[in-house]
Amino acid sequence: MKPRALVLWFPGTNCHHEMMQAFEKAGARAELALLNVLQQGKQKITDADLIGIPGGFSFGDHFGAGRVAAFELVSRFREQLLDVRLKKIPIIGVCNGFQILAATGLLPGSGEIDEPIAILDLNLSARFEHWGNTRMVLHEPVGVECVWTSGMDGLPMRLPVAHGEGRLVGGKDSAHWKVVGTYGTDEGTADYPASPNGSPIAGICDASGTIAGFMPHPERRIDDLHGGSLGLLIFQAGVAAVS
Repeated sequence: MKPRALVLWFPGTNCHHEMMQAFEKAGARAELALLNVLQQGKQKITDADLIGIPGGFSFGDHFGAGRVAAFELVSRFREQLLDVRLKKIPIIGVCNGFQILAATGLLPGSGEIDEPIAILDLNLSARFEHWGNTRMVLHEPVGVECVWTSGMDGLPMRLPVAHGEGRLVGGKDSAHWKVVGTYGTDEGTADYPASPNGSPIAGICDASGTIAGFMPHPERRIDDLHGGSLGLLIFQAGVAAVS
């Protein structure tokens, strides 16, 4: 049986169809999880084999990108989130999904749920940046293999970016984050426009190697007819980890 990939939807999410297609093409059975359906208990986050949090503008990005969605997740589904982390159910968050994971505290993952230690702050350009061909180099950080980038150490891929708050900022623990994607070069660059936001970091993974966030959009590069298919490798790696 194909693994079940649950794709979360909040009011304002608009990249869910692309993410569901990416999971389907990678070999999973994708299922949309609407916030109100989760609230009614008709679906449970913990029933999934994989979880995806797609991009968009959840709740209009009021009070900061992803923060209202993160509040909804933590306040309503704290026990499920704790269970997901305990069971090591792989989660991928892309763009707004990454922002949500950071705001819940699930990424970088060294803190507690509802105690975020990092934010995706405003781009240094102070504007929304939309680039169709940004270079991201994937990494397997020392000491942990991230299920979403397994076997892809050093692989560059060209992916779209579309965000106004993508500059990863944190405190003293940031030196220990598990970086799985950098902009521009193997070492990463914060120079604009190689980095659209002013951070060299394009993606990180938690210490368990199961929860990852990316600001570039791999789900928009899953077909050679639409700009390339390297982004599909990320979803295939996640599916392979639970198959």
